[in-house]
Amino acid sequence: MMNTRQVNELRSAAAHRMVAAAQAAAAGDGVGIAVVCVDRGGHIIVADRMDGAATCAVPLALSKAETAAATLAPTADWFESTQPGQPNWGMNMPFGGRYNVMPGGLPIELGGEVVGAIGVSGGEAVQDASYAAAALAALG
Repeated sequence: MMNTRQVNELRSAAAHRMVAAAQAAAAGDGVGIAVVCVDRGGHIIVADRMDGAATCAVPLALSKAETAAATLAPTADWFESTQPGQPNWGMNMPFGGRYNVMPGGLPIELGGEVVGAIGVSGGEAVQDASYAAAALAALG
């Protein structure tokens, strides 16, 4: 019986490609965003804020990436169930507000396992989700 297992790791070069792809998509729309790419544990690999993006976009992008990595699901999947009166109401309250259920956070899967996540903030919710999807598409 083995006591360890081998895991895939998201490389820095791939994270940088993803961030650049999200920024290119946003620039095409004239939107300034912040993009954060984290590893499976929610630790930052790359973080960047475009010119014109609000300073609050960085912590929001980070919390979206952390949430997608921790829950292994897109942040938008949590939006409805975390509204007042719904079964997961308050999920985004613990851990100092670390979790963010707004669209724009996506887990990154490689080899059938989640290896990290991307978080985008600065546009409207649908834009943030679109730019995060562009980042994932850059992985191929």
